[in-house]
Amino acid sequence: MVELDNAEWALVADLFDPPKREGRPAVYSRRDMVRAILFIARTGCQWRYLPACYPPWEAVWQQWRRWRASGVWAAAMEKIAQIIRTKHGRAATPSMVMIDGQTVRGGRAGPTFHDKGGRGGRTNGAKRSVVIDILGLPLAVSVESARPHDVSAGRRLLDATLPALGTVQAIVADRGYRGLGKMANKRRIRLDIKAPPKGTSGFTPIAPLYRVEHAFARLGRWRRLSRCYEGCPESARAWLEVASLGYLFARLRAEPP
Repeated sequence: MVELDNAEWALVADLFDPPKREGRPAVYSRRDMVRAILFIARTGCQWRYLPACYPPWEAVWQQWRRWRASGVWAAAMEKIAQIIRTKHGRAATPSMVMIDGQTVRGGRAGPTFHDKGGRGGRTNGAKRSVVIDILGLPLAVSVESARPHDVSAGRRLLDATLPALGTVQAIVADRGYRGLGKMANKRRIRLDIKAPPKGTSGFTPIAPLYRVEHAFARLGRWRRLSRCYEGCPESARAWLEVASLGYLFARLRAEPP
């Protein structure tokens, strides 16, 4: 069971259950709906196997589709990340962000957006891109087919993210993102490309980019993300946002009171 205590729910209740929401009264608690979706993301449980302690899976699925379209998961991510940053004595929005991508295999038999990509084009699946701050907090995510280059996927994510982060002055990335230079110059943002020291081979942690790898590793513990099981990029992006929100709540719990 995935818990969401009173204090945590109070931080996002206005997003998932707006006080002036129109329509008929909810049959099931919005808090229980969020807990159910977090449970599915954490365990990889199929919809029809959702435990009886949660609302019926049909109701959760319908609400999931509405929240997927509304962008509420991204808004909740932004809010919790800002709270964690202020607890560390930092501004609510960062002056520097890091970006990286991850290619994952597809796990769906029916119609899907998956395509071949990754190193050598050997992976038939999806490409996940994540924008991270210096604390390792995921700020924004995107998912598309594995075919586009990291630069193309990263540019689209940054174009959608940077307008809301008006304080960003620098973007840090590895050598695969050197093609972002034109976009960075246009926005008057410094692009800082990091590379391993000369003479090294294999995986070499690069500060501060190792924080992105750590975030990907933590998100990988959310079983729904073990592969890309979704039929459309909108669902894949939303599940990545759900897992990111769960990770942010875990980070928040670890903060001193």
